Formats: sequence, C-alpha cells, structure tokens
Amino acid sequence: MEWDPPRDAKAVLVCLPHAGSGAFQFRTWQERLGPDIALLAVQLPGRENRWREEPATRMAEVLDELAPALAARLDLPYFVYGHSMGALVGYELARVLGREHGRWPCGFVASACRAPDDQGEPSGTSRLTDEELVAELVAEGLVPAAVGANSRLAAAVARPLRADNAVCDSYTPPGEDALLPCPLVAWRGQDDAGVTDDHIRKWPAWSAATGTVRTFPGDHFYPLADPHHVTAALRAFVLGLLSPHR
Repeated sequence: MEWDPPRDAKAVLVCLPHAGSGAFQFRTWQERLGPDIALLAVQLPGRENRWREEPATRMAEVLDELAPALAARLDLPYFVYGHSMGALVGYELARVLGREHGRWPCGFVASACRAPDDQGEPSGTSRLTDEELVAELVAEGLVPAAVGANSRLAAAVARPLRADNAVCDSYTPPGEDALLPCPLVAWRGQDDAGVTDDHIRKWPAWSAATGTVRTFPGDHFYPLADPHHVTAALRAFVLGLLSPHR
C-alpha cells in the first residue's frame, strides 16, 4: 500500500508490520520520510482492507504471494524494514527477491525481532480461545478492552494473529547462502523483555556486509509510541546508503 508516493523518489522503503497487524500503521510515515523515499507498506491477506481473504499460515505461502508482486514494482533501489514478525518475513523476502528475481535490497532493518536461528519457543496460540488470546492483547494494552468483550470482534482480531503465529511457529531458519549482501541494522526497545540486547546482537551476523545494533526508548512497540524518531532513523539509514546506488 502507498499513500501519496513522491514523484521523484530516489528509493523505495518496503515496510512489514508485526504479527496480527496491517499496513495502516504506516500511513503517516510517508510524510515523515520525505520526498526522497517512497514508502511501500505490505498488506497481508486477512487484515484491514483484505479481511475477507484467508490469511497464510506458512512462510512459503507468504513469500509466494509477496515476492512476485513486489519484484514487479521495485524499479528503484529498495530497502526493507520489518517490525517483530515483519522483520522475519522481510529477511526471507529479501532473500527470495535477491536469489529468484535478481533484486537484492540496498539495506535491511530488523526491528524488535530475534535473529532467524533464535526465534524461541512456539507461541502456544493454538491452545487459547479467541477470548483468551484477545485478553492477553488487552492486558498488554494493544487492543481496547471493548474488543475483548465482543466475541465477533475478538474473533476478527484473533484470526490474523493466529495465522501469523503459525507462520513463526513453523519457521525453519535457512542453512547455506543465508547472509544478506547488504548492510543490516537491528533495533529494539530498551524495555522489550522478549527481545533483549543479547537477542538483537545476533542479527549482524546475518549480513555479509556490515551490521550494527541500536536501542530506542520504549517497549516492544516503540515505533508506534514514537514514530518520529524511528522514521528519522530510517531516513538517515536509507539516504546514507543511497549515494553509491544512484
């Protein structure tokens, strides 16, 4: 999805959201990124304006849909930003676009996500009812309490989250040719107990170029709480790497 893409953009920034979420969380980012960068937000099936579609439950299904569609639209140097599950999908997407379509990204940003070989224990989502699953989201302040009190709303929220958790739970990290050839940065919120400093420092090893880490104020969802600092950091990252590709 795009919102008023700039006519004279020099690069594309592909953004992938966290599990259970959709592209609309990025709708204010285009203005923040400025005229040099065109934002392209990924909208997976089963959420927001695609809520009638069946969500994918395996990484291969996600990639089969995304990669050809994106490859056809990437006529400029591009970068990938993914938050939480979006970082894992973005990493695999970058590999497919590079290997199968000859379109490697110029840079990759992994936000609030463990490295591919350090994903941790399965989510356990399948053992929870919709109400129990949404109650956890309410307790974390991620959805309003009114959603948890309405069974139809709870089911609508739980459906894409279950699918996304299934994608992560069934994920197998790659073996050979796993490194991205582009610079990689890995970010986390300083109060994120699920993605610690030790976790995030494993990401740079997945780049054959350069890899760095950065910590932002906030918890796991720090980009939602302070999009200004995150988009400023993204803009600096993209423009700092863009000149050699122009």
